Amino acid sequence: MAGTSFAVGIPFVNAWYRPERRGFATGVFGAGMGGTALSTSLTPRLTGWIGRGWTHMLMALFLGLGAGGVFALVAGVVEQAKVGTVTGLVGAAGGLGGYFPPIVMGAVFAATGAYTIGYLLLAITALVALAYTWVAFHTREPAHRL
Repeated sequence: MAGTSFAVGIPFVNAWYRPERRGFATGVFGAGMGGTALSTSLTPRLTGWIGRGWTHMLMALFLGLGAGGVFALVAGVVEQAKVGTVTGLVGAAGGLGGYFPPIVMGAVFAATGAYTIGYLLLAITALVALAYTWVAFHTREPAHRL
């Protein structure tokens, strides 16, 4: 649900802010969506380790930094007319990334008793994404500089 909400909401957030503030605004919006997925797994553990208040502050900090950086990058390398579409696709991919890996990791653990193959699949997926990003964006000039 969070990935769908993100894909629907990001074009609106993008339209509400001036171009120089869109990266920050979409990052804040994305942090909320990412937090939905991560809090299911991490919040109970972190709360036990460091307490409730520090847990939420720490998660908000890291999610905000990560999401803000990604969406600022998108705003810098994609032409302005397509920023909403691309950030929606990035958000949807993030939603899928938060949904499928836990299922795959659980299935791998159930079948083998270890997470090794699951981690290997995650590493391969990350390398494929890195290679695609390198090929797709390395040879092109950014739409505008950050």
